[in-house]
Amino acid sequence: MKTALLLAVLALPVHAADSPSAQMIKDVEGVYKNRFPAKIVVPGKADEKYEAEDVVEIVRHNDESIFVRASLTFANGHRCGFGIIATYTNGTFVYNDPNPDLTDKQSCMVTISTRGESLLLTDRAKAKGPSTCKALCGARESLGDYAIATSKKAKITYLPKLKASKEYVQALKAFNEMQR
Repeated sequence: MKTALLLAVLALPVHAADSPSAQMIKDVEGVYKNRFPAKIVVPGKADEKYEAEDVVEIVRHNDESIFVRASLTFANGHRCGFGIIATYTNGTFVYNDPNPDLTDKQSCMVTISTRGESLLLTDRAKAKGPSTCKALCGARESLGDYAIATSKKAKITYLPKLKASKEYVQALKAFNEMQR
């Protein structure tokens, strides 16, 4: 009887909630915001100072994928904004551009991971390699090794609005086309 019960328990399907991807989704899901002083430098003029804010939003797309929308500010007012769906691969979430612009002879790849108390975004295929996503951030900026403290994370309370955004709709369309 005990053997039959044990075999019955072992035969139960493993639920996605038990998977490493599901746990990582729970760990990273939320909105991360970081406000900081910034300036625009114009030679021969006084610096224009302002308060900048980086925003990274992450929500579950399915059991293996997340939607990431980011609005980031870099030196001298340069901005980087995108919406992508990244899939769990070997302990990280990875986005590969479905329509790569190969003028730089490399396809755009974004990796989302955690290390210590930080959420990391990078578009480097190798630790010290070149950025691969100039199309996302422009010629002057890159994700390089972007980090934001996990202490900056809050719960997303506007999920329907986020899922109705043009970034989500476009990312979902691109993701679905890749799945065909």
